[in-house]
Amino acid sequence: MSEKSPAVIERLMRRRHRAATGKQWRDVPLDQRRAWFARCEPEVRAELGIAADAVWRNGSWQPGGQADLFDVLDTDSLTGGGH
Repeated sequence: MSEKSPAVIERLMRRRHRAATGKQWRDVPLDQRRAWFARCEPEVRAELGIAADAVWRNGSWQPGGQADLFDVLDTDSLTGGGH
């Protein structure tokens, strides 16, 4: 797993929440968890050098708004199949 994957970021934010509040993550209501993530995720991303608009795709962070050609390309037309 990448040391900067979304799962790692989530785990870091959960640890910070517990350190700040003393509460177990599972005991915190969903709306409070979402609010904590919304407030803390930009800070954690900045610390890790991940752009705020970056998206996790195919195992790495990609610039926001960048199209993944393999997701939009019709591969059947390249191989002669399907049409």
